[in-house]
Amino acid sequence: MVDEADGDILNDALYKRNSELMERFNFTLRVDEVAHVIDHIKNYVSAGDDTYDICVMQEGQLLGYMPYILDWNSIPGLRLDEAWWNPEATSVYNIAGEQTALAGNMTLTAVSRAVSIVFNKRIWNEYGDPSQSLYDLVYDNEWTIDKFIELSRSVCSDLNGDTVWNEDDLYGMFMGRGFKGYIASFLCASNMNFTEPDESGRQHFTLNTNERGLELIKKLLDAWQSDGYTYYTGDVHTGAPADFFEGGHALFSQRVPNDIYRLRDMNDDIGILPMPKYDEEQENYCSAAWGGAVWTLSATFDPDGGEAEGMGVVLDALSYYGWRDVVPVYKEVALKTKTTRDEDSAAMLDIIFDTIYFDFGTNILYDAVIADGMLNRIYKSGSSDSMISIMESELARVEKYIDDIYSGE
Repeated sequence: MVDEADGDILNDALYKRNSELMERFNFTLRVDEVAHVIDHIKNYVSAGDDTYDICVMQEGQLLGYMPYILDWNSIPGLRLDEAWWNPEATSVYNIAGEQTALAGNMTLTAVSRAVSIVFNKRIWNEYGDPSQSLYDLVYDNEWTIDKFIELSRSVCSDLNGDTVWNEDDLYGMFMGRGFKGYIASFLCASNMNFTEPDESGRQHFTLNTNERGLELIKKLLDAWQSDGYTYYTGDVHTGAPADFFEGGHALFSQRVPNDIYRLRDMNDDIGILPMPKYDEEQENYCSAAWGGAVWTLSATFDPDGGEAEGMGVVLDALSYYGWRDVVPVYKEVALKTKTTRDEDSAAMLDIIFDTIYFDFGTNILYDAVIADGMLNRIYKSGSSDSMISIMESELARVEKYIDDIYSGE
């Protein structure tokens, strides 16, 4: 939400979209921001208070909202198969035939959370192979996880020569999305998931029996343990100091566009790449997007009260004009001209935005039950030796969470 035009082209695109639609359809778009959103919604719904029609929430909190929301299928006029609703994303929240949440272009969440790789051009020119274009690896279908690990290991350097790897040295990568982002983004980039559907469409955790997936996780963990690959001192959610990449201590960093937007004042030139593929046989690049906001329909809204059709028209328009008018500004201006510094990076952003990837395990389960459970235990174990036993010991907890999602409890 923006309150007024201020000359910033992205801000003004949002303001123009909102103000024109409010005038056209004669409605008011009011947003209240509160802490502990679930508690507020629970209190409003329990009291039968219909102040709020819609609740915008972090997707990993979906289970907590389910007793207090309605099926979006009760609202006519939402053309959820159209591109402006990000159908692949929105369909993830269709649980047992009920559309529990929406992930359209009413906001920039779907695009602003797409994981990508940022690289430091100065480091590549000084410590890498400047005759090799990293962009050409993408264009030539050679940008794979093995290549990423190889290049990350090739540039690391004990700069002060004290034989101790610390924050003063040069590393291959900085986990800009934390250890949990490291695992999830590479798994999704390989077109693999934590879960798979059965014949009825119900999801189950299957990574513990996926040989290719386990091989990939082992490869990532083994690389993580090698000297100079990455500097990491945080917990499963956080990593090195926030300015570690900005200060020129790593060749690569995992970032989302919302992070990249903030790198525009960085001294070293940067380039942008999609997440690498599993191997050259993989057809498309995949850019996982999770941890963002989705829209839910409050249980106090009355679909039969005469306002449902108007709501459908308004939301479809907000999403359509967001897709048509706001997202292109975000891509072309906020990122391509203000942040990225060459035409190839702009082309890479097109690949990233065109291959945004959602799935049940990452978008619904990951932050809710996987990251703090099995992933945190794997992280603390410090190796890949016990990952299968940890996954299997956490399986009942994850499946219970899935059961609760499908039952809506």
